[in-house]
Amino acid sequence: MKKRSIAVIGAGAAGMMAAVTAARAGAAVTIYEHRSEAGRKLLMTGNGKCNLTNTRMRTSYYYCTSEDGKQIVRTVLAEFDETRTLSFFHEIGLLTYDRDGYVYPQSEQAVTVRDVLVRECRYCGVKFRYDTDVYPLLCREEATGQFVIGKERYDRLILACGGKSERQTGSDGSGYELAKRFGHRILTPLPALVPLYTNEPDWQSMAGVRAKARICLLVEGRAAGDAAGELQMTAQGISGIPVLELSRIAVHAIHKGKRVEAEICFLNGREPAEIVALLRHMLARGDAEDRESLADRLQGRLTGTVNARILSFILRRVCNDRERLHNGGPEDDRLAAAVAQQLFSCRIPINGHGKLEHAQVTSGGVSFDGVTGQLGSRLCEGLFFAGEMLDVDGICGGYNLQWAWSSGYVAGTGAAKECVKKGERPA
Repeated sequence: MKKRSIAVIGAGAAGMMAAVTAARAGAAVTIYEHRSEAGRKLLMTGNGKCNLTNTRMRTSYYYCTSEDGKQIVRTVLAEFDETRTLSFFHEIGLLTYDRDGYVYPQSEQAVTVRDVLVRECRYCGVKFRYDTDVYPLLCREEATGQFVIGKERYDRLILACGGKSERQTGSDGSGYELAKRFGHRILTPLPALVPLYTNEPDWQSMAGVRAKARICLLVEGRAAGDAAGELQMTAQGISGIPVLELSRIAVHAIHKGKRVEAEICFLNGREPAEIVALLRHMLARGDAEDRESLADRLQGRLTGTVNARILSFILRRVCNDRERLHNGGPEDDRLAAAVAQQLFSCRIPINGHGKLEHAQVTSGGVSFDGVTGQLGSRLCEGLFFAGEMLDVDGICGGYNLQWAWSSGYVAGTGAAKECVKKGERPA
């Protein structure tokens, strides 16, 4: 009996997982990749160490536009969860270790994850076609329902082309054009997991500073999300894992023309009353030094509270707010309250963000309104989707790769089964 033939477009994490899954189910699978090698983006994940999943898995760590889409994401992640992911990689010869929930290969090299996937593909009989741009070659033959790529015919097609982030790895958005060719709607691709920019005066003075902090994102003055961890100050704005995790919210708000601010607490975990008392105490301990400005005098007395450059920035802010400093009460009390307020809730405008081509992941993409719970198309029989090109993105910590493994497995399983019928509702 002739094997069902399946073409997978994209040799990334999701594409290779889909190919292995379908091949193991008995299909004849060919992967098409327009670059000269597989897994280019995979090699860059986790700073080259490849954080391939996370044992602290929650569906709340994933964003999706529609309610139907959120349900599909939950279903897909449950069908092939982090436990099955670890079992799969152990089976194909990859040793891993867990660091506070973050799972890495024992080698601490992303290339080993890529290589064991390629090896498993070949072991299962998957063929690779590198340096092949399928866009001008791909069509669907209405008479037979088959997908044609050049001279080759396939019963099923899995699009796992990635998004538009990190274009140098091959994610150039071409998959969206292929999806539109088959009638699917594309939600505007926007960057996620990117730095945020500010036009706050003098902010560049803190470039290079790293600090443990909590950041709250405000959209039109209302809290829209918060996160804590190491914050990285740059000449343009802020970065670090807490910022990356909140960046999607900021990007979408800015895209809609809304006012966005970041409120930073540089003393996360401390009590404001404790800090006000300490500041008053230190301000009372005057010295004989003749400093030129109020900010310089305060810097000398308050050094020891936070990073010196953060303190300098805060003190310049406080000293520029003359109205507050001259408004009732003893001077030391006013100064202590003003400095503490800035240390606990330093608010800066957010007026920009990192570019899509430099983002770690794409937000938006193929809308779930035309996709089933098995990630098959409800508009075109035999078409399936996997990975980043769908309208779903996760926070930092291995969650986006887990989506690649889960969606690749589900799409590969579905493609190896009977055709999805038009009009099927999401599972």
